[in-house]
Amino acid sequence: MIGVVRVLVYYSAANGDAGSVIDAYRRVNMGMRGTAGLLSSQLLRSTLDPSEFAVLSEWTSLSEFNAWEQGARHKGQTSALRSYRDDERGKGYGIYEVVDQF
Repeated sequence: MIGVVRVLVYYSAANGDAGSVIDAYRRVNMGMRGTAGLLSSQLLRSTLDPSEFAVLSEWTSLSEFNAWEQGARHKGQTSALRSYRDDERGKGYGIYEVVDQF
């Protein structure tokens, strides 16, 4: 869908405990269900380095994502994952709008 926004946030199990990242994602994901504008969320694990993860979420629009991100619930909903955030690549996240697809 054109206009859909996909958000990638990078995480790392630098301490070697990948299970903790997975558990934290599951807790966050349960709290995110029913969030306005959120279409889907996936936890991705690197095939090159199993300690590296990314959460890919898909939103109906940038305005829906921004409303959630700037809202009061955002920080509480994602707090379980915050300590695993990987900012080594710069911002540690990316926000992309779908402009074309087949």
